[in-house]
Amino acid sequence: MLLTINGAALEIVSAVVSKNRVPIEARLSGIIPENRISRLKKRVGFEMFSIAEKNLCSSDFCASAAEKIFTETNIERQEIRAIIFVTQTADYFFPATSHLLQERLKLPRDIVAFDVNLGCSGFVYGLYIAASLAQNLPDGKILLLCGETPTRNIFDDDISGLSVFGDGGAAAVISKNINQKIYFNLQTFGELADGIIMPRGAYRNPLTELNVRENFAVMDGGRVIDFSTKYVPPNLRDLIKFAGVETDLFLMHQANRLILEALSEELNLLAENLPFRAEKIGNTSSASIPITLAEMARRGESLNELAVMSGFGVGMSIASAVVDLRNLICLPTGEI
Repeated sequence: MLLTINGAALEIVSAVVSKNRVPIEARLSGIIPENRISRLKKRVGFEMFSIAEKNLCSSDFCASAAEKIFTETNIERQEIRAIIFVTQTADYFFPATSHLLQERLKLPRDIVAFDVNLGCSGFVYGLYIAASLAQNLPDGKILLLCGETPTRNIFDDDISGLSVFGDGGAAAVISKNINQKIYFNLQTFGELADGIIMPRGAYRNPLTELNVRENFAVMDGGRVIDFSTKYVPPNLRDLIKFAGVETDLFLMHQANRLILEALSEELNLLAENLPFRAEKIGNTSSASIPITLAEMARRGESLNELAVMSGFGVGMSIASAVVDLRNLICLPTGEI
C-alpha cells in the first residue's frame, strides 16, 4: 500500500543497547566447531551481541532512550501527547507496557497510549501510525518507542537465533511540520507467517513440558532470505517511483550482513549507500533502524539527506518509507 502523509516529521531519534556485549564465539561455543563459527561470523556479519542483563526488559531500553531525549534536547515531557510502544517482548500480557511507560517517564495523563505487536517492520509501521496521529492531535508531539529482547526467545542450541539476535531499544519524536511529507509502502504476507514464529506461550498453543524447544522462537533462515531478496527490492522500487525522489541512503533493518549485501546487489547500490552498523549489537528487530541511525551519529557519519528506510521480516511484512533527515536530531547510541 503506497501512501503519503503530509505535515509530519521525524524530529529526534535516540537509541540504547546493553553494556553487556557477548562475542559470537562465546554464544556458539560447544554447539558448533570453531572453524564453522568463523565462517558463520563472516556470513552474518555480527561479531558480538548486545545481551540484556536479567533484570532488564525492552521497556528499560526504551525508557533510557526517551530519558536521553528529555535530558539532551529541548523536548519537554508536557509536549508529548501520545506514546506508542512497538514490541513483541512486552513486560506483561496486560496491561499495555505503554501505560507503564507513561507513568515511568512522568508524562501527562492527558495522553494517548497503546502498544503495537510488530517485529522487524515495527519502526516504520510505528512511524506511519505516529505520523497519522499527528494529523489529528491538536498540538504536541508523539513519542515512538521500539524495543526488543529477542535473545530470551532463543533455545539453548538454536544456531540461527544465537548467531543473529541482540537486545536494545529506541525512542523517536514525531511532530507536526507543514513543510514535510513522508512516503510509505506497507505490505503484509500472512501466508508466510510461520517463517518466523513463537509457536507456544500465548492462547492458541500454551507452553508445553513435553517438548520445551517448542516454547521458543522458530526461524527458517532460508525462507527469510528468500522472502527478503524476492519482495523487498520491488517494494523499494515502487516506493521510490511513487515518491519521485532520488537518494543515496538506504537505512535497512539490520537482519544480517548476508541479506543486506544481497539487497545492495539487487538494487545496484554501493556498500556505503546501504550501511550495516550492527556488527557489535546484533539484529534488534523493531529497534534496528533507529539503532543504525544512532550508531551512524556515534561514528560521526552524515545523516543530512533524504533516506529510504525499510523494515522486513516477522509477519511476514515489509514497511518502507522515504523520510527527510535533513533536520533530524540523532543522539549517539547509549548503554545501560
